[in-house]
Amino acid sequence: VTYASNVKTAGNTLLGIVNDILDFSKIEAGKMEIIPVEYDMSSVINDLVNMIQTKADSKGLALNIQMDKDIPKMLKGDEVRIKQVITNILSNAVKYTEKGSITFGISSEKIPDESDAVILNVWVKDTGIGIKKGDMKKLFLEFDRIDEEKNRHIEGTGLGMNITQRLLEMMGSTLNVESEYGHGSTFSFRLKQDVLKWIPLGDYEESYRNSLSERKKYKEKFIAPKAEVLMVDDNEMNRVVFQSLIKKTRVNIDLANDGDEGLSMLRKKKYDIVFLDHLMPGKDGVETLRELKAEPENPNIDTPMVCLTANAISGARGQYLSAGFNDYLSKPIDPDALEVMLMIYLPEDKVEYLNDEEDNKDNVESSSADEKEKLSPLSDNEHIDIDRGMNNSGTVDVYLSTLKIYYNSIDEKEKELEAFLSEEDYKNYTVKVHALKSSLRTIGAVQLGEEAQALEDAGKREDTGFIKEHHKNFMEKCMSLKAPLSEIFTEEENGIDKPIADPELLAKAYEEIKAAAEDMDCGKLEIIFEDMDRYGIPEKDAELWKKLRAASDAFDYSAILELL
Repeated sequence: VTYASNVKTAGNTLLGIVNDILDFSKIEAGKMEIIPVEYDMSSVINDLVNMIQTKADSKGLALNIQMDKDIPKMLKGDEVRIKQVITNILSNAVKYTEKGSITFGISSEKIPDESDAVILNVWVKDTGIGIKKGDMKKLFLEFDRIDEEKNRHIEGTGLGMNITQRLLEMMGSTLNVESEYGHGSTFSFRLKQDVLKWIPLGDYEESYRNSLSERKKYKEKFIAPKAEVLMVDDNEMNRVVFQSLIKKTRVNIDLANDGDEGLSMLRKKKYDIVFLDHLMPGKDGVETLRELKAEPENPNIDTPMVCLTANAISGARGQYLSAGFNDYLSKPIDPDALEVMLMIYLPEDKVEYLNDEEDNKDNVESSSADEKEKLSPLSDNEHIDIDRGMNNSGTVDVYLSTLKIYYNSIDEKEKELEAFLSEEDYKNYTVKVHALKSSLRTIGAVQLGEEAQALEDAGKREDTGFIKEHHKNFMEKCMSLKAPLSEIFTEEENGIDKPIADPELLAKAYEEIKAAAEDMDCGKLEIIFEDMDRYGIPEKDAELWKKLRAASDAFDYSAILELL
């Protein structure tokens, strides 16, 4: 345990150093941007206090919090950079204080003749070693640390205060320092922020708890049957899971397979929110959004756009906001995060509230013991975490659907990757392995998802040697999942003990499938195929039925119409 703890501490220290150097490099290169967003001050304060409380407790320091109850609760500014600045100051205070206390305070003052803005006064006071007057000029120098010989045991790069000062300058502020050597220091700054609502913060802890409580209550109680949502993603499994996760809100969902199909739908219909995958073959999400924004007559030019990404890393939020998105969601999609996103961006007049717990029962999907029993062939498989997969999918039946998609498509994916590899087409290889990574993570094959990520990263940096060395072993592991999955789906595919559908019943089903495809009604298609699951399909129709079902699972309406 001690060794593991030491490794974790060393890793966090190294990560902090790397992040400092990267931030410094971005500032030096003029690539750092200030991106204002709406934020809740109670959430910001709560995050900062929780972070510094642990550090202060570990050194036996008292932490005093002094928050003005009249601070406006809902503000607009670069929440990420504000937290970074204050975190740097608070962390420094703890680093250089061996006994006594840390005081963290924020107050606000109104600006004459500006009814929609406020000045935040932020200060951090410590009882630490203080700074000599002669060392004050060193405080903001890069790679220079004060009293180096005395403080050599303290980790750091000497970049923290330099980055803090420069970030504040970018936000129109500056860091002020008052210090008495041997008795402590006070760091403070004044920052102008836009006010969205003049609701006073009050007790920040109570305010934060209330906001979480209201969010939970809201999520559990809302439906939006009049809302229109579009999801664009080339990955069939992602579309199935998305539809399942969003289903309980009763929104109307349209699905598109790629950027061009998405643009076509966006030109014809006004949506309330659009979820757009980042990396797709052909036209990616950024290119699709850029093309939409270049069409002034497009009815969705101002529709909220949320980027779906399997590559959410530090700084991703800024990257997607700069590209024109309103927000982003990481894949596999977290159900709670998706509901919060809908909560934020759906028009209020299209949201309906349920007043009684009973009203919401239709939205709750339970999983039977029989359904869970179907997963038993995977219970001892080293490559799949069943609980993770079910959590990603929402319910067991949806998880079985995603597993079946993987089972039916992995042979084709292997052929595609092998072809791109033999043709040395590493660009398309990278796109395809990215899609496979998303599928693996969704079904709970976390480690295989990490191996796919490594191959994707190698493709991006054109490290062909790494791909050639690791591709075969990776695909063997992916293909090894077919055996246990075949145990799950073979009986289902054989149609054991089912009555054979007669020609009249099949003809009616084909007619209904065609009409549903013409209306792009995925819900109706799902009902038709579920109803027909009670019957066996005649041998002469088996191949056509299989193709229709695959096209329906992929929401490929044009393919259904061509087949019929």
